[in-house]
Amino acid sequence: MPDAPELPEAKDPFERAIAISIAIMAVLLSFIDNKGDNAKTDSILKTNEATNKWAYFQSKSIKQSLREFEADMIKLSPSAASGEAAKKLDEMKLEIERYGAEKEKIGGEAKQLVDEATASGEINDKCDQAALLLQIAVVIASVAILTRWKLMWYASLVLAAAGSYFGVLAFL
Repeated sequence: MPDAPELPEAKDPFERAIAISIAIMAVLLSFIDNKGDNAKTDSILKTNEATNKWAYFQSKSIKQSLREFEADMIKLSPSAASGEAAKKLDEMKLEIERYGAEKEKIGGEAKQLVDEATASGEINDKCDQAALLLQIAVVIASVAILTRWKLMWYASLVLAAAGSYFGVLAFL
């Protein structure tokens, strides 16, 4: 079995500092990326649940409209004055009111789910911004090791700080 290649060792304090900062950036990036993925999944699930609620709301609206139409037809029929027709109209009126109350409840639940999906989407957006800044910071820090340019490393630290800030906002 061939020997594994030797990994270069950071002997210079500057290289060690950059290597440690890259490791910290990578850890932060993994936490923020995970939070963003979870938020994206939550947003998709909540959007799907909201869509189902709105479909349920629509079915109640259709049933309510049909009952209203049937009540109007009974009122227009020749037997509208009979006691049986009046009893049927009272039953339909109760059903129409029940559908209205059910729609109000379902609509409220659907709006809440939409709000939750929107909030999760905003968390995902913040995590995406943070992850992008941290990824760029890692690349710039890597270039700083190669070029041994301290200004490049400082720029990566500034980007990492900005990415961390957006990441913290996502977690709050």
